[in-house]
Amino acid sequence: MTAKAKVKTGDDVTYKWGQGTVSGEVTKVHTQDVKKTIKGNTVKREASKAEPALEIKTAKGKTVLKSVSEVKVKSA
Repeated sequence: MTAKAKVKTGDDVTYKWGQGTVSGEVTKVHTQDVKKTIKGNTVKREASKAEPALEIKTAKGKTVLKSVSEVKVKSA
C-alpha cells in the first residue's frame, strides 16, 4: 500500500485546478468504483483499497470526487 492510499476522512488536501490550487477536506473514502451526480453532472472514478477515490468538500463548500493520485495531503 502506498503512502497516498493512507488518505483518510478528515484530512486536509489540495489538488490542482486550472492554473491554481484548491483546498478541501476529505469527507468520504471510496475503495470500490464510484459514480456520483454532483451539480447535475455524473462523475465516475475507479477505486480500490490501493488507489481509493475521495469525496472532498472544498473551502468554497463544493463537493468534488478525485482519485487519491490527484491530491496532496497538507502537512500539519
